[in-house]
Amino acid sequence: MPDSEISTIQTRILNILTNLDLQSELERSGKLKISHEDSMLAITNDTGKFLNFLLSIINCNRVLEIGTSVGYSTLWMALTLLQNHESLANLKKSILTIENNPSKIKRARKNFEEAGVTDMVEIVEGNALDILTQLPEKMKHDKFWGNKLFDFVFLDADKENLVRYFDLSMAVMRKGGLIVTDNILLPENYRPAMLKYIDHVRKNKYVRSVTVPIGYGEEVSLKLN
Repeated sequence: MPDSEISTIQTRILNILTNLDLQSELERSGKLKISHEDSMLAITNDTGKFLNFLLSIINCNRVLEIGTSVGYSTLWMALTLLQNHESLANLKKSILTIENNPSKIKRARKNFEEAGVTDMVEIVEGNALDILTQLPEKMKHDKFWGNKLFDFVFLDADKENLVRYFDLSMAVMRKGGLIVTDNILLPENYRPAMLKYIDHVRKNKYVRSVTVPIGYGEEVSLKLN
């Protein structure tokens, strides 16, 4: 794909991210009244830039995301993959994202279509634990995912299952890959679950992990073996 076409898609992504930033700020400030179920609950803008930075460092080609919401974090990661490659042909289904909320999937699909990244992103609807359990077998037979491990995993879903998400993700991620987990520091009501998660991760001898105080707090875990 010519550079001009890639630049056009990148511009479309940035425009959508700007609009979603505004909506997220209105939700956080209470100026936009919306139910908890329908709210974006997105990462912060600086967290998006941080993900962009991390994916660039590891020269990421494949992403697994648990918790799509409306696709805000997904678009940040798609932007990075586009920046790192010269052709969309090499990026087909490069992001696998899992979401259980049909209304958010509908909104995410709309954002992906407007951004021009629908070929890059495969949305899987359903229970994340079930999908992750079946994923290794899926990867053996899928022509896009066959025998190709993930470089990067982003966890931003229900906090009570984070430990299980982490363990299942480790099985499909390459050595040297990263798992980043959102909401480590905020909001406060997540703290008990997040402390349990951190304790579990840091006891794993195949992982090096650190908390980064950016956005709502990110746990960055490097797979050693």
